[in-house]
Amino acid sequence: MFNLNVYLAALGLSTSQIVGIGPQNAFIIRQGIGRSHILPIVLICIVADVLLISCGVLGMGQIIGAIPGFVQTVAWLGAAFLLWLGFKSFRAAAHPGALKLEGSVERDRKRAIRTILLVTLLNPYVWLDTVILIGSVASVYGSQAAPSFILGSITASVAWFAGIGFFAGKLAPFFQKESSWRVLDCAIGLIMLFTSSLLVWNYGFTH
Repeated sequence: MFNLNVYLAALGLSTSQIVGIGPQNAFIIRQGIGRSHILPIVLICIVADVLLISCGVLGMGQIIGAIPGFVQTVAWLGAAFLLWLGFKSFRAAAHPGALKLEGSVERDRKRAIRTILLVTLLNPYVWLDTVILIGSVASVYGSQAAPSFILGSITASVAWFAGIGFFAGKLAPFFQKESSWRVLDCAIGLIMLFTSSLLVWNYGFTH
């Protein structure tokens, strides 16, 4: 039976976790600005969230979270991955040839799909937020509320990914200037460094 209170709670929780410019969202925005392969990219993100959220709500998050040292290991590996992404962003900002729209946006369909799969499935925050955090909160409401919780979480994912993917193209004229790409790449690099530090601070140590 549909539970509106649970649905709204899940919608709010998922929105708070998904809104923010991490590696996944940064790639979607970049592709959206360049109007390149947005539909498959958005669909992949939504399907991944549906699967991961469902696993978390149905109990996998509690099981994984109970494994000694697992969360901490994922946090440190993820921090290293985010640092690498940050380095790539700073390198792109410093290299003039990487700032033009055609050079910054992934035009090859297969490479675009491969990249979004990597920044989605290898991004530790995706797993920690969708499987462990959302799954743990969902367990408080009980198994009968699971469908409403999953629906609320998925609603947030669909709205967010579709929004940033399809509406980022409105900013395309602004990003025809190389200086705009330099600012974007520097901002993404700083965000990756901050996210990496936050990941280690929140999950890298046993509490």
